[in-house]
Amino acid sequence: MQISGNFSISGVDAARGASRTNAIKAAHEETKASLAMPVDQLELSPEALAMSETSGSSEVFRADKVAALRDAIASGNYDTDEKLNAAFEIMLDRLG
Repeated sequence: MQISGNFSISGVDAARGASRTNAIKAAHEETKASLAMPVDQLELSPEALAMSETSGSSEVFRADKVAALRDAIASGNYDTDEKLNAAFEIMLDRLG
């Protein structure tokens, strides 16, 4: 083995170092892949779909209301002390 300059390794040890580096990189990529966030999915049975079609629900998607809520959340005006207190009261009622 020859060591020269700033920690330059040549010969068999250089190959071992490269092999080890590749093994570490591969393990890191494998770990990253296994920690990926799961994707939420929803599958409705044909029976559930049939029930929703025959329930006579008059609910309609209200794009204007959704847009207003998104704007309020983005501007920081959606969560108010009153809403937070009401949520705590509901939580406390359910717990005891």
